Amino acid sequence: MLMEEYLQKIVHASLGASPEEMLKTSLEICIELAGGSSGSILGEEGPYLQFLFSDVEELIGVRVPFDSIAGVTVNNNMVVYTHAPSDKRHFDGVDKQIKKQTDYLLSIPIPSIHHAQTASKPAKNAGALQILFNKDAFPELDLQQKALEFSLNDFKRSDFYTNKLKNIFCILPMIAFGMEVISLRRTSYQVIHELKNKMISGLSWIEYLKDDINAINPDITENSDVKEDFELSKTAIHEGAELAKTYLQFSKLYSPDFAPCNINDILKETGAAAKALSADFKLENFEAVLELDDEIKEKELDAGKLKMAFFNLCKNAVEALKDNETAIPKITISSKQQGCNIAASIADNGPGMPPEIADNLFIPFKTKKEGGTGLGLTIAKKIIDLHSGSIDCHTGENGTAFSIKL
Repeated sequence: MLMEEYLQKIVHASLGASPEEMLKTSLEICIELAGGSSGSILGEEGPYLQFLFSDVEELIGVRVPFDSIAGVTVNNNMVVYTHAPSDKRHFDGVDKQIKKQTDYLLSIPIPSIHHAQTASKPAKNAGALQILFNKDAFPELDLQQKALEFSLNDFKRSDFYTNKLKNIFCILPMIAFGMEVISLRRTSYQVIHELKNKMISGLSWIEYLKDDINAINPDITENSDVKEDFELSKTAIHEGAELAKTYLQFSKLYSPDFAPCNINDILKETGAAAKALSADFKLENFEAVLELDDEIKEKELDAGKLKMAFFNLCKNAVEALKDNETAIPKITISSKQQGCNIAASIADNGPGMPPEIADNLFIPFKTKKEGGTGLGLTIAKKIIDLHSGSIDCHTGENGTAFSIKL
């Protein structure tokens, strides 16, 4: 395979899947290019280096100290090639995890996307790429049971780099980007989760404050302006908590769980959920019509996330039907087998959307609804993207229809 094809494969993985899938693809390609038998990607985790990804699943999450071979690679910006059993820096906890002995190991620094190297300051590294070999893969280096270490600059001037490993270094920035996305996602998830808890706690404290004021002077809490202030405060905090919950939902999209399933089963549950939602909205005479193709075949899908996507589409439709007081409100949910692809549609019979709304449907935080997060349709699109599918919206005076192809 040509290098261009390898890079296209990685780019495709980065666009159509989770960052973990992109790291998996990148690692597999690096192992193949080096002629290795196995490999791992390690990144910083506090005072340790942690296996962020490995083709040995048991290793993922395992930590190694900074005085390990990986630590030397990251801290000293060194390429290390060593016979692991003869190297005291080899962390034997790794071998205990994989229940076999590591033989020859090549450790390469992964440059951070934030810190470029200058003449006076070496680059800061995001982690280490390690490739394992069952035998001495580079006998020309004359290893002789002693670790060989190269500064990154010296290594890049060597024939060994030019003839053997140059292509791997073209992939390292993509790996660094994937590591950064994972780190940001984890950090933002933790922060937003804590923010959500603080918001929910804030709602409770407002009630306590109201009770305390009422105990001191009941007339204050009966004042119309004070009542309005309490309600506005509660509404603002509630909306903030809902936004945090929606964002956490968005963050979880990057860990898809695909399994064989029939999309008709998902759409039937979606129809039932839409009916329940219409009752909550007190939408009278609502009907959810199912037009499902019996010829639909099973496909590898993440059923849970597709339910989330389809429910978000139905929620938008129910809200539109309610807001516009549609006389006979209806949602039509359909499916159709189209060769190896599956087409699905969720359509309402409302008055349609104005162009300025339709043109910004899948952009985060773009919404005309008071108190809305603007993330519902963004989440739906991301879920469809994770399935390498497409979603389109068609709107007019006879209603709005979302067409999905998987």
